Amino acid sequence: MRFVFYDTETTGTNTSFDQTLQFAAIYTDEHFNELDRLEVRSRLLPYIVAAPGALLTNGVSVERLHDPSLPSHYQMVRTIQAKLRAWSPAIFIGYNSLRFDENIFRRPCIKPSTLRTSPTLAATRAPTR
Repeated sequence: MRFVFYDTETTGTNTSFDQTLQFAAIYTDEHFNELDRLEVRSRLLPYIVAAPGALLTNGVSVERLHDPSLPSHYQMVRTIQAKLRAWSPAIFIGYNSLRFDENIFRRPCIKPSTLRTSPTLAATRAPTR
C-alpha cells in the first residue's frame, strides 16, 4: 500500500469562502520510503480577502499573494488533481484533513454539472401560477 502525506496553507479558516494558497504532499511506499513529492503555490483569487491571522500563521506576504510568477489558482488545482490521480490508489493522511483541508480543497474540484438541487430547494424556486 502507498501513502500520501499532505497539508495545505490557506487564506483563512472558512472552508466555504477561503482559498488554498499552497499544497504540499509526499508520496511513500509501504515502508515510508519517499517516492515522489509535490509542492505548489498559487496567486490569490481576485475576490478573496486573506485573513491577517492566516498570513501570519503561514508566513505568506501580501506581495507573494499577488506574485505574477506563481500559477493561477486554477492551474494549481489542475496540477494537484493530476498528481493525486497519478498517485492513486493510496491512503491519504493529513493533520485535521477531514475537517478542514479536504473541505477547502473539494470546493474548486466539484464540476458544476454534478451538483444537484435538493427537492426542497427546487420547490422554493418553482414558479407559481
